Amino acid sequence: MQVWLKGSSPLRFPVLPSEYKVSGNKGIETVNINAIGEVDLEGMRGLRTVSFSSFFPQHYDSSYCEFSRIKKPGRYIKQIEQIMSEGITRIIITGTPINFSCRISSFDYEENDGTGDISFSISLKEH
Repeated sequence: MQVWLKGSSPLRFPVLPSEYKVSGNKGIETVNINAIGEVDLEGMRGLRTVSFSSFFPQHYDSSYCEFSRIKKPGRYIKQIEQIMSEGITRIIITGTPINFSCRISSFDYEENDGTGDISFSISLKEH
């Protein structure tokens, strides 16, 4: 499995998330009709959201890094912020059905253990 953001500047995440979450919905409206009762009116499928958490390592470690030529964490952060400002990208998680145009709806990161690794969580909304 590989996790990519593909756009003008493709980004492959260096450490796979332990899990990812896909959320979706369908527009269903309920109305109450006199003499019939409650009826549901089916709508269209809503936009999907994909979210996951991982980290950007300061140093390469073959036990968890997906590839050896990793960038410094700050470069990944700048690249994601650039993708956010550009607007539309594509999320691809190989080996899964996740491959669609999206926008980054949230991106949070922090350094919390003094190693230089940056933990992050990201959420992407289908476009």
